[in-house]
Amino acid sequence: MHNTSQLIEPVYMIVLTGGPCSGKSSSLAYLTEKLSDNGFMIFVVPETATLITNSGIDRRKMDKLKQVVAYEEAILDMQLAFEETYKQTVLRVFPERKKVILLDRGIMDIKAFMPDEDFKEIIKRKKLSEVKLRDRYNGVIHLVTAADGAPEYYTGDNNHARIETPEEAINIDQRIRESWLGHPHFKIIDNTTDFDGKIKRAFSVISHFLGLPAPLQTKERFLVKNVQYERIPAHQIIQIEQLYLRSKNKHEEIRIRKRGQNGSYLYFLSRKTVFEEEGLIAEQEYLNLSKLIDPKTDVIVKERTCFLWNNQHFELDRYEGRHGGITVLKVEPVETTKKESKIHIPPFIKVDGNITDNSLYDERYMAVKKKKK
Repeated sequence: MHNTSQLIEPVYMIVLTGGPCSGKSSSLAYLTEKLSDNGFMIFVVPETATLITNSGIDRRKMDKLKQVVAYEEAILDMQLAFEETYKQTVLRVFPERKKVILLDRGIMDIKAFMPDEDFKEIIKRKKLSEVKLRDRYNGVIHLVTAADGAPEYYTGDNNHARIETPEEAINIDQRIRESWLGHPHFKIIDNTTDFDGKIKRAFSVISHFLGLPAPLQTKERFLVKNVQYERIPAHQIIQIEQLYLRSKNKHEEIRIRKRGQNGSYLYFLSRKTVFEEEGLIAEQEYLNLSKLIDPKTDVIVKERTCFLWNNQHFELDRYEGRHGGITVLKVEPVETTKKESKIHIPPFIKVDGNITDNSLYDERYMAVKKKKK
């Protein structure tokens, strides 16, 4: 069986995104310092759009859609070049060190600033996959614009390229969130705490991505009674196939997943004891590892619908096979300044109780084959 070191990423890429005046730039110094304290080398890729604007290619001077599309395509090309150059360089120069690349925005942010059909046409012409562009990062953290929840702090003083009104900022923030829907590790950090609490929550999430010990809100799970699917807002539908492998350590859980949509898939291997590590693997490795499935278990197959409602990120898992008919809603509680947690179930979903601590709905348990009578 694979040893633990094979799960350690040679370099982690984590996107920090959000609407205008969300705190991205202010958070980078704090995150860099804290992650460095934990032994990681940190490399920061600045926001490509700001670099282009500050060099004189100013979107504010563009009054035709084709100009905007060309501008956004240039950002895409530069973003990909930056990411690949940084990644390959740090791999060669610092091969033995633990490395994190923090990105001030990622590829999918571009989708939020142009018509969807134009974005699809660009990536089709470049023979790129939207799923693989989105899911290539180890984690995505969306910091909500101050205009939504902390309007008194919305300002353009720290970024002269900012041209949006508070109302426009909220609209852009929503579009950016929708662009990242479907990413396997997508977290939204809102303004329900003060800014100090906001960046500490961001650090906690990144620590979780990296397998560091850190407090993190556990997703609450609800058994679903009924869904009005036609009322679900903008969403992404993901197909997931999940297998549990044999392990010599009874306290260790090893899982592989096939995850994607529209015929494009990525493959993951995760190992969990006290903390969980996860990494991307090749399709052939997934196929090879699938032969090591725990013979006492079946494959878990489900369709996941990811959507946003009331500033919260929801995952609606509809199971197939022998678990057909079971639907589970997952959501991470919103932390408030008073250290309380809030969950607002969407009105178009009826639930039949909280099953967060119900082991009968733990997926490892659900995978176990029923004994024949």
